[in-house]
Amino acid sequence: MTPSKTGAGGFWHELSWENADMYEADLILVDNREGNLQPADLKKTKPTWARLPAVRADRTFPWAVEERYSHAGYAPRIAQLAAALGQPAPVSS
Repeated sequence: MTPSKTGAGGFWHELSWENADMYEADLILVDNREGNLQPADLKKTKPTWARLPAVRADRTFPWAVEERYSHAGYAPRIAQLAAALGQPAPVSS
């Protein structure tokens, strides 16, 4: 998916929670660092989150954003992501 507008970094579109449903997503990556809201907390505190098709289909993936400095370091995370992407996605709006 290519965002209709990107932020200063040019890689993503920064949205408010009111606009979180602007893009349909089959899978949502959630920053799993301590201190960040996780899916269960987001469902309780952000009504828009709970309405997202991927969330309703339980298609979120905990993404570890810490740098890995080798192919061997990234390989397990990429394999886990590939497995999540390979699962059937009964997502509908």
